[in-house]
Amino acid sequence: MSADSPLEIHTLPLFPLHCVLFPQFPLKLHVFEERYRAMITRCIEDNAPFGVVLIREGEEVGAPAVPYEVGCLARILAVKRLEDGRMFLLAAGESRFRLLDYMEADLPYLIGRIQLVEDVPTESLTLPACAQETAALFQRYLVLLADRARLALPAVELPEDPQLLGFCIASVAQFPLPDKQRLLEMTDTQERLETEIAFLRALVAELEATPAPTPGGAAAVAVPVDPEAAHWLQYRQSSRN
Repeated sequence: MSADSPLEIHTLPLFPLHCVLFPQFPLKLHVFEERYRAMITRCIEDNAPFGVVLIREGEEVGAPAVPYEVGCLARILAVKRLEDGRMFLLAAGESRFRLLDYMEADLPYLIGRIQLVEDVPTESLTLPACAQETAALFQRYLVLLADRARLALPAVELPEDPQLLGFCIASVAQFPLPDKQRLLEMTDTQERLETEIAFLRALVAELEATPAPTPGGAAAVAVPVDPEAAHWLQYRQSSRN
């Protein structure tokens, strides 16, 4: 999309949560409220995504919450329905969006008018070095985190693409939710990585000051999800039949 092209406005259902979803990373949900069961059912029937937005004010259950203005589209990959109507849902983040306005209207869940958000193209000569520094610091953070949690860290392959690397770190690292939201809202890849360097340095220093216990067990690390992979396309097709 060029800088001069008009931004299309879309309408989609919103799922306010106490989490921040990033593009190409997984989201697991236990859907039990009737309004969101209806929303997910409609998304499956229409093969349509829904929008995940971090809650600024309010709760996930009960009255509609006040969301932040930037969220992420979620593509449904798998659903397990229980006899009582509840669902266990696996979705993957797609594009980010900016919430222009939202309403409850005649539906029991929020509907938002959105425009998609993309990172600004960059020709920075220092971006590769910045990405390399961020990846090395993140690896150090994961090793320390696994050691302090008495877990064995599996082999980790980080994305080579700087933008996806930034989303990976933002998704996995234990940053406070407001910091994760800030990273989601950024539209400069290098700025996101430089901010993560600052966050990670603070976390590494904190972990290094914590004595390491005896290791044991195994740790899990989130990896990017490709919603267009053949097995997910086959699942989505079968779920509509």
